[in-house]
Amino acid sequence: MILNIAVCDDEKPVCEYLRDRITELLSRWDADGNITVFNDGEPLAALYESSKASFDLIFLDITMNRCDGLSAARRIRAVDKNVMIVFVTASAEYVFSGYEVRAFRYILKPELMNGFASVFRECFNELTRSDVARYVFQNGSETTSLPVREILYFESNKRKITLHTLSGEEYTFYGKLDDAELTLKKQDFVRCHQSFLINAAKILTLSPSEAVLEGGVNVPVSKHRAKDTNEAFLWAMR
Repeated sequence: MILNIAVCDDEKPVCEYLRDRITELLSRWDADGNITVFNDGEPLAALYESSKASFDLIFLDITMNRCDGLSAARRIRAVDKNVMIVFVTASAEYVFSGYEVRAFRYILKPELMNGFASVFRECFNELTRSDVARYVFQNGSETTSLPVREILYFESNKRKITLHTLSGEEYTFYGKLDDAELTLKKQDFVRCHQSFLINAAKILTLSPSEAVLEGGVNVPVSKHRAKDTNEAFLWAMR
C-alpha cells in the first residue's frame, strides 16, 4: 500500500521538517508514500473540490494567512468524509475546533521534534491495519481484494457487475448484485436501485430520486428504495 500524504503549512521550515521526517519514518518502517506539500489551504481545498485530490492523510496547519486550516478542512470534508486529518497548531486554544471536522489527532508545533513520530505511528497503524474490511471477487482467472472504504458503488448490467472505486478504477466481472449486497450489508452499503449498490458513507447529498457520491458521481435512487437509502445515509453519518 502506498500512502498519499499532504503537508499544508505556511511556514516553510515546518513543511520541510514534516516532509523529511515522514520520509525517514516510512523508510524505517519499510513503507512507501507520496508526499505533497502545500503552503496554503486554498490550493489543497480547491483540488478536492475539483475532484483532483485523493489523500490518505493530511497534516494541516490551523492558522494560515489566506485560507486557514479549519476552513480548508470544512471544504475537504464536504467532498471526502474519510481522509485522515491531523491538525498542526502553534496554540492549544484551537484544538477543540478539530472536533467539528473529525480531526484524527492534533500536535502542537513546539512538540513536533519529540511528539511527531508517535502521532504519525498512530496514523500509520490506523491506515494500514490488517483488519480493514475488504471485498474479494473473482475476475476471470484473477482474484481481487479491495478495501471496502475504497469502493464507491456497484452497477449491474444483466449478468455483469462493474465496481467503481474512489480512485476512478473500474472492475467488471460476472456476478449477482444480490450477492454483493448480502456480503456488504454490514458495511454501510445500500441498494438504492435495482441496478445500483452504493457505499452510503460516500454520499454527499441525497434526494428522493438521486444520490450524489464523492467525486460528483450521480446515481439514481428508485422510489421504493428511497426510504432505505435515506436511513442508510443517516446511519453512515453517525
